[in-house]
Amino acid sequence: MAGIKIVGFGGISPKTPPRMLREVQAQQSFNAGVFNGALTPIKDLGTSVKSIVGTALSIYKFGQDSTDETSGWLSWSTDVDVARGQINGDTEEWTFYTGDGYPKAIRAGYLNSPIPMGLLPPTLALSLSLGPNPPDAASLTQETRVYTYTYVNKVGAREVESSPAPATLSSDVYPSQTVTLTGFSAPSSGYAATHVRIYRSTAGLYLFVAEITLAVAIGSGFIDDVDPENLAEELPSLSWLAPPDNLAGLTNLPNGNMAGFAGRDVYFCEPYVPHAWPDAYRQTLDHPVVGLGRMDTTLAVLTKGTPYLIQGAHPDSVVVVKSDIEQACVSKRSIVSLNNLVFYCSPDGLVALTPGGSQMITENMFTYEQWQTQIKPESVHAYHQDNKYVAFYDNGVTQGSFVFDLTSREFTLSQVTATAGHQSLRNDKLYLHLSGAIRPWSEGANIPYIWRSKIFTMPRPLGMSCAQVEAETYPLTAKIYADGVLLHTQVVQNRFPFRLPVATARDWELEVTGTSEVFAAALAQSMEELANA
Repeated sequence: MAGIKIVGFGGISPKTPPRMLREVQAQQSFNAGVFNGALTPIKDLGTSVKSIVGTALSIYKFGQDSTDETSGWLSWSTDVDVARGQINGDTEEWTFYTGDGYPKAIRAGYLNSPIPMGLLPPTLALSLSLGPNPPDAASLTQETRVYTYTYVNKVGAREVESSPAPATLSSDVYPSQTVTLTGFSAPSSGYAATHVRIYRSTAGLYLFVAEITLAVAIGSGFIDDVDPENLAEELPSLSWLAPPDNLAGLTNLPNGNMAGFAGRDVYFCEPYVPHAWPDAYRQTLDHPVVGLGRMDTTLAVLTKGTPYLIQGAHPDSVVVVKSDIEQACVSKRSIVSLNNLVFYCSPDGLVALTPGGSQMITENMFTYEQWQTQIKPESVHAYHQDNKYVAFYDNGVTQGSFVFDLTSREFTLSQVTATAGHQSLRNDKLYLHLSGAIRPWSEGANIPYIWRSKIFTMPRPLGMSCAQVEAETYPLTAKIYADGVLLHTQVVQNRFPFRLPVATARDWELEVTGTSEVFAAALAQSMEELANA
């Protein structure tokens, strides 16, 4: 048989010469869903669920346990990363974000009133004054004490404790002798505290003495007359620091961990304590960090050089290894974590990073020049939905999107654009921002597609006399090319074959445009051959 039968429609591979494409691949696939074998139209964005004032580069849906699409939307004009806190007993959905100034925290009922994510410690040591020596002082053994205190901010059902103030000078204190503590100060501007916790050190450990309100501490000080046997727990926040003001890329990890970065440094919080970021957990790399992704308990660190993988269940015992692929990340917003893979855009193409073996997804699809010109990878911002990497680009001439399907591994382009996105697992929807509105992806009207086949090269010049396009609904338009020249345009009204003008050629191509689902197409030299295809 010398005819052409197309059963199954694939995506594009611009790097491959048109006559060397696979049977199902396309020279052009625009607005075409080609992920399940059939040729289907990509849908436009759905109806607006929320209006947003101003430009939005980041959006987030607060209320992760609710299916309500219209409430809880937050937006920013900067690149913001948001992570819900992993906090025991949290009933207020504490949520944290970076990228909009210093790291911030919000909770239910206070979405428009963010507070700092961390709490800076007191900067000055307390002053001590000892009470009178006890009458039997000559027969008593003195205890050497050092004092410190922390700020505590009790907000809603959550308590945030700072690292401690500088320690006082040591003082020798008799049993039952009182110690008056003064010099409590208010937190730095922009930070809030409701209480202070006082600790004293004996035998090298700071143990809890008392908690009092900040107002009382500043106004009256505190008199310590607590017996040693009544001291309570050890100071938990000795190494806890507030996150750095320039922390970016906030990312949730398993086991209560969060990660972020600043410059070449990667930071981790104390597990389940999102306001505490011990400096001992910091890891410094040899290239500036661009962004973060996650795979099970592995943190993927995408840099301006080689990617790194930081592996471990607890930040005090992680292992840092270089990835097996040397591809820089050129767009933080292109990073997507999906199916234990981390995708990102490099100068050469789309990369899928894994601990077990990374790969350049588009290596056989785009040359370096094509990727840079058509996609402009530094412009990409991407999300995931239905096992697809959904990315938006602006190459300076055209704004659009591309979709890479992980199951079929097909790649197609689309005219759909957006400035920001948020993937909702609860609603199983990808929400996108465009022109002041948040709208669900792929829920609107069918967008007319264009799909052009590979060049089918015959062993000798042949005359194709008829063609057929089998679709679910009609009409649609088919164009037949012979040796690169448009031979015939047909408005296809049904699944019956149609005649072509008389022509002989070695190279044949079929182009289909429309909004109908197409599941097969064929060219043949005769009606009989077409019937047997």
